[in-house]
Amino acid sequence: MAKLIIIGAGASGLSAASRLVEKGFDPAKITILEAENRIGGRILTVPHGSSLIELGAQWVHGHEGNVVHPLAAAAGEIRTDIHTLESTGYADDVEMAYRDGRKITPVQLNEFKKILQSIYDDSKKELAQWDKSLGEYFESKFGEHLNRGSFTTMNRSTALDLLDWAHRSQNIEDGSDNWNDTSGVGSLEYHECEGDYTTVWKRGYSVLFDILMKNVPKTSNGLKLSLSDRIQLNSPVNLIRWNSAPSSGVQVVCSDKTYYADMVLITCSLGVLKDRADKLFTPLLPEKKRRAIEALGFGTVNKIFLEFRKPWWTSEWGGVNFITDPSKATGEWEDRVLGFSTVRGQPNLLISWVTGSAARQFETRSEDEVLMKCSTMLRTAVGTDFAYEEPTRVIRSLWQSNPHFCGSYSFRSKKSIELDVCPSDLAEPVIDSNGSARLFFAGEATHDHRYSTVHAAVETGWREADRIVEHVKETNFTAKL
Repeated sequence: MAKLIIIGAGASGLSAASRLVEKGFDPAKITILEAENRIGGRILTVPHGSSLIELGAQWVHGHEGNVVHPLAAAAGEIRTDIHTLESTGYADDVEMAYRDGRKITPVQLNEFKKILQSIYDDSKKELAQWDKSLGEYFESKFGEHLNRGSFTTMNRSTALDLLDWAHRSQNIEDGSDNWNDTSGVGSLEYHECEGDYTTVWKRGYSVLFDILMKNVPKTSNGLKLSLSDRIQLNSPVNLIRWNSAPSSGVQVVCSDKTYYADMVLITCSLGVLKDRADKLFTPLLPEKKRRAIEALGFGTVNKIFLEFRKPWWTSEWGGVNFITDPSKATGEWEDRVLGFSTVRGQPNLLISWVTGSAARQFETRSEDEVLMKCSTMLRTAVGTDFAYEEPTRVIRSLWQSNPHFCGSYSFRSKKSIELDVCPSDLAEPVIDSNGSARLFFAGEATHDHRYSTVHAAVETGWREADRIVEHVKETNFTAKL
């Protein structure tokens, strides 16, 4: 029987495992190696008080064509979260303020949003012929509006400061350090799933794994198979020997054990592959695969939660987003913090986001520094509107400095267009010198059109499971299918 090792027990790895067993692959021949002390990957649901918070993936992005949505809906887990709008700064109850307390008026904000939306609308048609970055497109179009006097409620510098906030917001959506790193035409390759983008899981995104594990069928004698028995936690992989002719198979070396298999499905993040693919695989991966790993974009997005003894804000207040005055920028991570908004189900918490180089810098700072600087920014931006109280605690994600992730999610970089690379190049199986497929790749970064999402991770896990099943059928493997 064919033996398979799956590297990674996140959404992609566990989706693949459950699909394989569903299609008749013997679960006893599957080993899942997980570097962390938990399953879930970049889904990290954490209990907090009487509810929970998401330190990783948060939303089900649309429902039409989203393979995760029917799983959540069938389990009664669907809930609309209006706070999605608040955290993006586009809800009516979110203020915009400079970090020195100066406020953007509702009239100014409305004018800015209308002009920005018109640029977004035009981009859907114009980016296909744009050979520069996404940022250069927005800056060019915004400049045209400035030059022809489209802004009547604010001066040029204020409008540019608001554009800088939109830049930070776009970076959070894309995962890039800078929107000038994101390809303009490449960004059109991302296909949105139609439907509500404010959908969350009632009991947290981690419920997805309960569903995937429960979908494993019973054996012929009625016994329930268990994928959890096939998972080895705390098992980071140090080396993958994949072309050791004349012997066949793959060796996967961990610190305490070496595993042997006919095939390996790799579902670790693109960030991990960027960090150490040249050391992880022997021999080196094919040049085309290495070029894909190098050229596709992968960035860091972190969340910051501030906890307060009690809410000092009213139920009508959605939050405040920070505008940075370039003349007062410090060059530190706090310049790029988006702002703070309320958190559904957590009345004493406010959430913010930070991305790119600022997010990486932020991870090196102490919790005391983060707490103090975030509180100072928030207190000043709120001004005298509320009787502000100091936060008691900060909770944050640290995706870049964790060597098992090395960041958050992928995007279509300018470099990927220049080198003619796409996610399907990353997804392509690697064939050994005997002509047999040995290495398979899944994960959000391997999806041509839905990269950066959980549904891409699940969908590509299923894709590779189907590919492995077909490969086994077409070869001399005697897997029980």
